[in-house]
Amino acid sequence: MNTSRSQKWVLAANAALVATSAIASLVGVVDPTLVLPDGSTAQDGLRLYAEGIAVRQLPLTAAVFVSLGGRHRRHLVPLLAVSAAAQAGDMVMGLTSGVPGMAIGGGVSAVVHLASAVWLGRRQASASLTTAACPAPAAR
Repeated sequence: MNTSRSQKWVLAANAALVATSAIASLVGVVDPTLVLPDGSTAQDGLRLYAEGIAVRQLPLTAAVFVSLGGRHRRHLVPLLAVSAAAQAGDMVMGLTSGVPGMAIGGGVSAVVHLASAVWLGRRQASASLTTAACPAPAAR
């Protein structure tokens, strides 16, 4: 794939932004007060992080639903893999926080999402090989 100079800038800008977001999220885990406004209470922090979880999970859920219902599901495998990773994180949080429902729900979801991604990925790879091996008949 030939990447133009403008495409490289777009890719670099997005890479920088997701890296910054990841760093900020890790800082928030290590010391939540660093990402909250001065004078915030623990309750303010809990609400902020609960809202943060929702604003990330809801678009991911919508993307998975759109891919599930679409005719072309090539985006479903990476979406399910990302969903599996998120759910595995929920499982770990549930285990370390003593929230059994979060641990069990996250664990079951992670396993199902990951197994589905692997299964669908194999089917897609197999279909691609079959299509490549049997070219379409010439038009008359």
